[in-house]
Amino acid sequence: MPKPTAIVALLTVVATLLSVGCGSAPSVPKEVALETYDDAPYAAVLSAVVRDGLVDYRAFNTLDDQALQDPATAYDSLDGQLDRYLDAIARFGPESTPELFPTEDDQLAYYLNAYNAIMIRLWLDNGARTASPNAQVQWLTWFTVNQWTIDQRTMSLDFLEQRLIRPRFKEARIHGALICGAIDCPPLLDEPYTGDRLDEQLDGIMVAWLNTPEENAIEFHDNGKIYLAAIFGWYRDDFRETGGLTAMIEQYLDDSNPRKAEVLAALENKQIKFQGYDWTINQAK
Repeated sequence: MPKPTAIVALLTVVATLLSVGCGSAPSVPKEVALETYDDAPYAAVLSAVVRDGLVDYRAFNTLDDQALQDPATAYDSLDGQLDRYLDAIARFGPESTPELFPTEDDQLAYYLNAYNAIMIRLWLDNGARTASPNAQVQWLTWFTVNQWTIDQRTMSLDFLEQRLIRPRFKEARIHGALICGAIDCPPLLDEPYTGDRLDEQLDGIMVAWLNTPEENAIEFHDNGKIYLAAIFGWYRDDFRETGGLTAMIEQYLDDSNPRKAEVLAALENKQIKFQGYDWTINQAK
């Protein structure tokens, strides 16, 4: 999610070199591992923990040693379902099992879900269940140093987004779909992305993001200045493929918003500014 700079790019290379052979994936017993790729466990997690685009991390229960003595029961928990899905992400994917992901939409949906599921696991591994409301995403470590097994390859979240998803799919709406674990992220969809509904889902999440009452994507200041989310500044070139930020606002900001014309005029006159970024945990209230 963070826009890479030369320094971040260099650190990413160093981290990758240091982490060769150290890919991370949950250790799931064979008797509960998925036989093929299936997003049903992830769907169960999302429907249980996503509220208004935020995540109720307190709903997860740690898999303790006693519970693991009965894997069939333990892995019915939310933690268990998430780990079963991450295990499947590690073993299946568009490159290693292409027959399971025949279309580009199937492939992109897989990568979006992998990214977001890993982000949830990262927060859980870093104390989200009991975290302070002011806890912060450790973005440099989490996005560039931590390595994950995805589609039988070892990579960081930064690599997944910047080297794989963005150049391969050239789809600006991914910036409304990828969740960085922070309060200034777009809202998390409460269901997995799927190939057969991907266009509809991406449009839906863009509408939800731009029209959130908390002004997550657009801020109107008392001095008349209008600020768009930092993500739009970082990745404005991605939106040029589909008409730029003006076309994006035209399409996704509700016509009933009395200030829509103001936003469009500010874009036209190059008076739009971009917000800072709040990396506070995206914990549901």
